[in-house]
Formats: sequence, C-alpha cells, structure tokens
Amino acid sequence: MAKQGSGYLGTNKIEVSSLNQEIVPEKPSNWTIPYHLYKFSFINYQDVIVLINGDTEIFLKAGQGFEMNEIDKPITSFIIKDANVEYSYIAAY
Repeated sequence: MAKQGSGYLGTNKIEVSSLNQEIVPEKPSNWTIPYHLYKFSFINYQDVIVLINGDTEIFLKAGQGFEMNEIDKPITSFIIKDANVEYSYIAAY
C-alpha cells in the first residue's frame, strides 16, 4: 500500500478564534512548499463564517463543522472570519 501522507496537525484542546484567524500553520522553515492538507475535520461550537483556500466563504451553524478527505481539493488555507468562536480541528498532510 502506498504511503498517503507525512503527518498530522490539530488542536490539543478547544481553542478560541481571533478575527480572521488562519488555522493552517506556516510551513516549516526547511520546506519549499506550504501545507497541503488532504484530510481535514473542523468543529465549531458557535455559528461562524470560514474562508477556505482564499476563495470560498461558507457559513457553518454551531456544531455543523466541516470535513474533507483525499478526494477533495487540498486545503492550503482555512480562515475563521469571526472572533471568539470555540473550535478544534485535526488534519493530515
């Protein structure tokens, strides 16, 4: 079976967003390309608007969350537009 990815990212507790908060971290300094998340699961505990890959804005009602996997377009940016939203996420790259 071919290797799918290199590692995982995510929160280790429920976090609280700031205004226009990017949650995909900057690439490590020794990398030439940014993260391309091929699996991603996000849960929001309040209503929120998110911006995915800089071009798709989506409203998520409280508890709705967002999930994608390897058949979807990779995520390179996931911005929480609203402040004070509790959230957590897990991703694979």
